[in-house]
Amino acid sequence: MSNTHEANIIRVGPILPHPNADKLELTMVSGYQVVIGKGSFVEGDLAIYIQPDSVVPQTEPFKFIWQKHVGIDGVVPTKRRRVTVKRLRKEYSEGLLMPVTDFNSGAHFDGEWLSKITEDGRPYVCFRNTVGGITSIPVGSDVSSLLGIEHYVPEFDLEETGSVIVNLPHRKYPKTLRGWFYFLLRKLGLRNAGGRSYVQEVSFNFPVYDVNALKNAKRERFAECGETVFVTEKIHGSNARYVFIPDSKKENPLNPNGKFYVGSHEQWKMDGPNVWWNAARQHPEIEEWCITHPGLVLYGEVGPTQKGFRYGCKEGETFFYAFDVFDPERNQWYWPGDLGFVLNVPGVYVGAYNSEMVKALAEGRSLVPGAENIREGVVVSSHERRLKLKVVSNAYLEKESR
Repeated sequence: MSNTHEANIIRVGPILPHPNADKLELTMVSGYQVVIGKGSFVEGDLAIYIQPDSVVPQTEPFKFIWQKHVGIDGVVPTKRRRVTVKRLRKEYSEGLLMPVTDFNSGAHFDGEWLSKITEDGRPYVCFRNTVGGITSIPVGSDVSSLLGIEHYVPEFDLEETGSVIVNLPHRKYPKTLRGWFYFLLRKLGLRNAGGRSYVQEVSFNFPVYDVNALKNAKRERFAECGETVFVTEKIHGSNARYVFIPDSKKENPLNPNGKFYVGSHEQWKMDGPNVWWNAARQHPEIEEWCITHPGLVLYGEVGPTQKGFRYGCKEGETFFYAFDVFDPERNQWYWPGDLGFVLNVPGVYVGAYNSEMVKALAEGRSLVPGAENIREGVVVSSHERRLKLKVVSNAYLEKESR
């Protein structure tokens, strides 16, 4: 599974009036609603759509986003160049829509966009650079690399989570000389400086777990009002994976002589005071299940590691909610509950897929018992094939944009 994040050339679709503003209008782009200025586009115009959680470069076309946040060193922080979800006169605007002509120069290339052309019946955009070269770019193409647009990654690096986090740190810089020493080492790329991440080298390789957004899915989609789906709550924490590898020298593969491995999204962790091992210690059923099911990888969300998303945990407590199991020998995926695991993400709905209903299910309060936070969103899974797509709630996105 992969997670795509693109900035695509699109043809503007139908434009609707904004119900609460005379100078604004609405349009839809691949399931996203965007608020635009009245008269800024007409249906059929060519534009570049930039998804929420994109980071734009500090270039002239995006000056209206970053110009008020230039630091004394002339640099604008990443978070101040982030495209977010906003509510404009009570209507959500999910992302940014800009005419292709806004990028005539000053981006990561220098030249001009020409009129749209057609080759073999396919719509194209034509770009001429300053040395006379002409490039044809098909409508629908991802031009994020051309424009220098990147996916937003929070400044707080969850791979460095040393222990259970009550809230994200308010202090951005260390207070001690030793803290500054390790801070600078990490800034130079030495991610494990100070031993905080406890990275463990392993000989095996299991999938890194990512789920694409339903709105970004292009090839594989759910069948509207027909396909049976299983909708679960999307927990906001840190990705975790657990597996027990038996000793291969033993004749009986179910012999408990072996090793229990604990991992984050991309790393395997040595035993220590980090949130992944803390969760395993506080919830012994994780290791017990892994020993009973040797070789199967248990994936889930661990925390709390995100501000405002404690899911009922008190000070010093952790949570773990499983959402998938991978069997590397058979290359098969399973729902943890079908294999006897009980600490699973809450189920929200089972039945025929309906896009509008799923969008509504993404909103509301968390279904975790004792939780007081909002729902980050939902994950939609097919019962008939291996397909998982996520829907993030607008309430969460709006909260993150503040």
